[in-house]
Amino acid sequence: MSIIRLLLPAPGFTEISLNPEELEKQGVVVITTEPNTAEPMNFATMDIAMIDGEAALQDNLNLIDQIKALAPSCKFIVLLRHSSTDAVTYMQAGVTGLLRLFPDTVKLAEIIRKLVQGEYYLDQDIAQLLAMRQIKKQLDPFVSLSSREFDVFCLLAEGCSLQAIALQLGISSKTVSNCQTQIKLKLAIDNRGSLRKFANCHGLIIDNSV
Repeated sequence: MSIIRLLLPAPGFTEISLNPEELEKQGVVVITTEPNTAEPMNFATMDIAMIDGEAALQDNLNLIDQIKALAPSCKFIVLLRHSSTDAVTYMQAGVTGLLRLFPDTVKLAEIIRKLVQGEYYLDQDIAQLLAMRQIKKQLDPFVSLSSREFDVFCLLAEGCSLQAIALQLGISSKTVSNCQTQIKLKLAIDNRGSLRKFANCHGLIIDNSV
């Protein structure tokens, strides 16, 4: 069994219990480091990097680009513990693995090995959510929304601020605000809480607290 080198960029992952010793028994060696302080020759040997999805999206995208520049063949897996808002964005950036829950060591090693071999892995909840959004946007009552309004609706339901939505979609905050107004009118929703419950009822967010 070949050894896989897993880069765990610091800081991050303070809330998860990753056991390097147990992973090493499965053929995965964990290396925790800051990419900008690692020696290029050593860093270039990394097979896969695990990114903490709780960090700022743009910071993570910059980190992915930085790692790619030093290790072009490195694969990426992102842990999205509380929100799947940025799932598609990460995949567009070249991430091939998305986790919502942290699996046991054996399962994690299995996922990592598949990713290194060039396969994709999407957590079942995330995959179902992405598929559901593609289907629901073409059905009542969401068919009344424009494509942009639907995207804004999903991000509002995830709890994103208007400014965060504007940055992610590359539009102005005023446009987001206008979309929010249209969404409330078309779906007869009067506040953010009702919007979240409505989205959860239709399977458009992963939110066990609603």
